[in-house]
Amino acid sequence: MKRLSNFLLILFFAAACNSGEQRHNNMAKTPDPGDLIMDEELQKVFSLRREAILDSIGDGLLILRSDYGFDGGRYEYRVAGNFWYLTGYGQPGTVMSLSDPGSGSSPGGYTLYSRQRSIREIIYSGNLPDPLEIAKMWAPDTIMDYNEVDRIIAEAARAGRNILVDYRDRVFRDHVQKIVGEEKAAGDLLRDINPVLSEMRVTKDEHEIRMLQKAIDITGWGIEAVMAECSPGLYEFEMEALLEYNWRRCGSPMPGFESIVGSGENAVTLHYSANNRKMEEGDLLLMDVGAEYGYYTADITRTIPVGGKFTEEQREIYDLVLKAQKAAIGEMKPGAAITAAHRMATNVIIDGLHELGLVTNPECQWQRKFYTIYHICHFLGLDVHDAGNQGIPRSLMSTYLVADTAVGRPLEEGMVLTVEPGIYLRANGLDQLELLYGNEAGEGEIDDFIEKVRPVYERYSNTGIRIEDDVLITGSGNVVLSASIPKEPDEIEKLMQGSGKKRI
Repeated sequence: MKRLSNFLLILFFAAACNSGEQRHNNMAKTPDPGDLIMDEELQKVFSLRREAILDSIGDGLLILRSDYGFDGGRYEYRVAGNFWYLTGYGQPGTVMSLSDPGSGSSPGGYTLYSRQRSIREIIYSGNLPDPLEIAKMWAPDTIMDYNEVDRIIAEAARAGRNILVDYRDRVFRDHVQKIVGEEKAAGDLLRDINPVLSEMRVTKDEHEIRMLQKAIDITGWGIEAVMAECSPGLYEFEMEALLEYNWRRCGSPMPGFESIVGSGENAVTLHYSANNRKMEEGDLLLMDVGAEYGYYTADITRTIPVGGKFTEEQREIYDLVLKAQKAAIGEMKPGAAITAAHRMATNVIIDGLHELGLVTNPECQWQRKFYTIYHICHFLGLDVHDAGNQGIPRSLMSTYLVADTAVGRPLEEGMVLTVEPGIYLRANGLDQLELLYGNEAGEGEIDDFIEKVRPVYERYSNTGIRIEDDVLITGSGNVVLSASIPKEPDEIEKLMQGSGKKRI
């Protein structure tokens, strides 16, 4: 289930592009939500996932809510990721349970507990699927009323069965614990199912890859629209609106996360979100964005010159980031440690900055940390920072990011990760060094560094460049799912200068 067949790769991905990255053919730019219909084939996808988790349930009861308040940075209702992963059912106010059909427990197998709306709720919000629709579209073994949930939990507790819930849903976890306590059940029956589901979600099945690819393609259309229209005098929020308009018209219900659209000095803020600055000639515009499709989100970053042409200094930094990203992608293959790509990108960036005069000692740990702020790879899927253990203790992450050897879990076929190196030359960056690394640097070391570097640093002040692609690990290497989205600087300039600009 988790492995890609050669047929699938041939079907979805085209031959290598000039940069050496295997490239996906972009699909037609017309909305086609037919792949979201819950037919028998898609029902089988979710059924296989439920079968795969049964061993972890044993004779217990798995029970999840469809919503528990976490929206992943979204503004519209969105079903909880783990609930969707096992059911494909996206309606609010629903619970699912799962138990071994052969355990003799009641209800056995897969059960959906649905809540019907009152007349007043229907007037305001519309109706929910009725039991007949649920049976046809989502094919649970049993359909029960939502009000039966507490009784089922109590029966499981009286029988001494383990009850598996998602501990991140604290309200529901506490509710279940209260019921268990009232039944005076012996022992601690609650178990957290999230680690098991998180590990299942690390490698993607064929359906997930199709959804991710479509989300990425839709994201790219919005980015290209911005490249065609971006010019001095427009506002960041106009670019954000252009992105999200194009996504919506292509079938995306919402952004996968809050769009980062930062120009000028805003481009050096990693998670800038105001998106309200008026862009000027000579600015760079950094867009870290992603459309959602079929509950899966893209995560793409492109950095473009607002005036249509990079300055000499911008081009030097851009070329360095692009070189680092391509080198990092080359490291992504089955068996490679998850930080191998980051280590490669870091080495390329530090060596390049040394040549430019922005690093005085490429081996100096605090100088490396200053320019490499975060791990450039993370899992991608139902959430932008998707479920999965990278095999690196969070407390040691900053140390591993500048280590000489790659560490962490090995990459596997079917994983989808981002690759997003960047260079951020904050105007006040040098003035922050003592606070950041004063305890690591030797006496006078930071002052000497600033004296040597400042004249060069000021040439690049407030330059923020990030380039991010989404990469699928295959049996023999990788496929860049977002390779059709322009990132070569000459291609970006040609697209921006060749379009007939018009005021939006």
